[in-house]
Amino acid sequence: MIDNKVVITNSLRRTFDQLPTPFFIREKNTTRFIYANMALAKLVGLKSPDAMINRIDDEIPASLFDNPDAAKLWQEQVKQITKTQSKVSLLEVHPGAVDYPYISKKFPFYNNNDECVAMAGSIRYLEVFSPNDFIRGRLPGSLLLSKPDDTFTEKECEIIFFRLQGMGTREIGNMLCLSPRTIENRLANMYAKAGVGHLDDFREYCEHRSLHRYLPQRLISSKRLGFEGNYFEDECQ
Repeated sequence: MIDNKVVITNSLRRTFDQLPTPFFIREKNTTRFIYANMALAKLVGLKSPDAMINRIDDEIPASLFDNPDAAKLWQEQVKQITKTQSKVSLLEVHPGAVDYPYISKKFPFYNNNDECVAMAGSIRYLEVFSPNDFIRGRLPGSLLLSKPDDTFTEKECEIIFFRLQGMGTREIGNMLCLSPRTIENRLANMYAKAGVGHLDDFREYCEHRSLHRYLPQRLISSKRLGFEGNYFEDECQ
């Protein structure tokens, strides 16, 4: 810390510069980028990471940062992670801005006095998983890979994932190898748990808790990804 500003030492900078995958650090209070490596610059389509340093999202000349909703969400994540000193993993899907979806892991960054002064983030590319196979465009571009709370079980979150995309009970049942009646009963139980009686109210409930951004783990690890036929074909046999 120099004059209440976070300064990355030359030794750390040289170390981070060697990382083959995108890496960045954002300051706690202003949320500005105080470090970005060349791999991140290439990801967002910039010739040099210097175009990102000491800037916030809407000041960076790259199409990835043109979406004001995404920019606001990313800045809120900086404040939340540095406040709670917790970490989060996200699936980022931004067609038109970057060539491939990627996983972003964000975590607190500490100074020599063990004070959380910034948020660091690392990015890795997806080698097999293609979310466009089953995401219908109704989900936000930044998807959580860790469940935000324990309100619903993992299996209930799978139903939420498909229901909030507008799928009916029969289609969800085909995806999850369950009968439409079972899906209806589970949705009724989830509505009761949330204290709501209508899908619009349930959607608002889920959005308030970021459950609408949670991508259940089974949807990633399944051998079969896609809308054609049964979703978990092997498991339905």
